[in-house]
Amino acid sequence: MSESFLQQSQHMTDLLVFVKVVETSGFTAAAMALGLGKSAVSKQIQRLERNLGVTLLHRTTRRMTVTEAGRVLYEHAATMVRAMEDATNALSNLASRPAGRLKMTASVSYGKHVLGPLLPEFHRQYPEIQVELLLVNRHVDLWEEGLDLAIRLTDEPPGALAGRPIHAFDFVLCATPRFLRGKRLSHPDQLAGMPCLPFGVSQLGQPMTWRFTGRDGQACTVALSGPVIVNSSDVVRDLLLADMGLGLLPRFVVADDLAAGRLREALPAWTPHGTFGSRAWALWPPQRAVPPKLRAMVDFLVGQLGPQG
Repeated sequence: MSESFLQQSQHMTDLLVFVKVVETSGFTAAAMALGLGKSAVSKQIQRLERNLGVTLLHRTTRRMTVTEAGRVLYEHAATMVRAMEDATNALSNLASRPAGRLKMTASVSYGKHVLGPLLPEFHRQYPEIQVELLLVNRHVDLWEEGLDLAIRLTDEPPGALAGRPIHAFDFVLCATPRFLRGKRLSHPDQLAGMPCLPFGVSQLGQPMTWRFTGRDGQACTVALSGPVIVNSSDVVRDLLLADMGLGLLPRFVVADDLAAGRLREALPAWTPHGTFGSRAWALWPPQRAVPPKLRAMVDFLVGQLGPQG
């Protein structure tokens, strides 16, 4: 710690003592209010006067008066002390109740279909938290971008982050009833040569594939061919609704379409495996104490989406 910093810190302490002496009209009362000895208060005032090169207080055995220099200093120092007290109180409130801005990130589809619909209820329960939600389909460094929380769909959360699982989700192979009409699909091998709409980015020389597991534990991997490859679940959904083929998507993206009959599940006897994990995680930078606003959001999401949600 530098000497200048120590000197500044000492100077601030002396100013605080000076303000208290003026406001209590005496060394004895100030010492009691601050929990210090009277001699310690006297030494701090003497040091402040020595550092500033002025007399701040006239002291006699019977009374104490504030000099003109002391009055000028008090006007400014008292304002500074009040600002410090306000800042300390604000930090104390922030550390004891859910409030302030919460900056978080998630994928576009997860934000649209899962987080977005929950935000009104979260705001009703925690009106003093302002949520800043960044929706992007890319890896986000929480430290670099100053974010408090990330929701990531993965089975292997990074060890550098603290975290908590929110909920599990599954994938569904689906298409429109019109597309599936007349097609008797019973095994993933039948998908070969059919128009499929994979999610992701193709690797040079590597075919896009889907993996399935049957009820008897049999595994099957199918190489895909199709008119479009796109790294957006919502675009895949739009293409499905346009009768362009079959798609493999997280159920939360197409749940409403399945319920309304706009899409229909294909190969229900087989469990499809997505290109990313099957669990949503809340992840945040490790810290000594989790802020109430962050804890409130994570608890809320687990309560809404977890096993009891």
